[in-house]
Amino acid sequence: MIAPGDHYTRDMCGRFTLAPENIDRIAEILGIAPDEVFEETYIPRWNVAPMQPHWVVRLDGEERRVLPATWGLVNQWETSRREGAKYINARAETLASRRTFRDAFSATRCIVPADGFFEWTGDAQARRPFWFHRPDREPFAFAGLYVEARLPGEAATRRTFTIVTTRANEVMAPIHDRMPVILDGDEAIDAWLDPRRRPDALAPLLEPAPRAFLAVTAVSTRVNSVANDDPACLAEAEAETQAPLL
Repeated sequence: MIAPGDHYTRDMCGRFTLAPENIDRIAEILGIAPDEVFEETYIPRWNVAPMQPHWVVRLDGEERRVLPATWGLVNQWETSRREGAKYINARAETLASRRTFRDAFSATRCIVPADGFFEWTGDAQARRPFWFHRPDREPFAFAGLYVEARLPGEAATRRTFTIVTTRANEVMAPIHDRMPVILDGDEAIDAWLDPRRRPDALAPLLEPAPRAFLAVTAVSTRVNSVANDDPACLAEAEAETQAPLL
């Protein structure tokens, strides 16, 4: 196992994936039309990074709707879009109390589609990436919050999002003490998206995913750079890199 001293102290997740082969499947899981996902702005992603565009799913009346959004929550009182880099994650324990997340937790919850996320061990000079994914590599849904805001000097409203995190499960704990909140099943997704659901009733959804839900694979250091976003980012690392997690 990895020693506790190897953990990063920052919150997570800081990168994630949604490969093109899973687009139709995520549309099926989320109950949305595949054509909604294949709009002109869709780009396959193997290394989604903060402050980059992605997709969120929200409830629009009784229908789920896919919308483009930028990763990193920016509220209307901020003076710069750069503030979004501070808010790529929202701790489940502070959703109802922290000003940055409180209103969105109450009124604008969303789903962030993904099929994996990354975490690292080692120092800045020798970062070793690990990809967390379902054992069958099926896609899944992060719990997210979104905000639509127009800052001073901007011509139009922009949509941004954050990924909710909780304490780590047994698979995640050797690398980091936090993990994204993953909504498993249609009932959980419905409850999270329903604006009529009181925030205090959502606590059961904010627990870590079961141990069996995730597998972990040591992958190429190509993913260390946000400039790399291709299938080679998920190439398995050498056996000696895999060994510490076995």
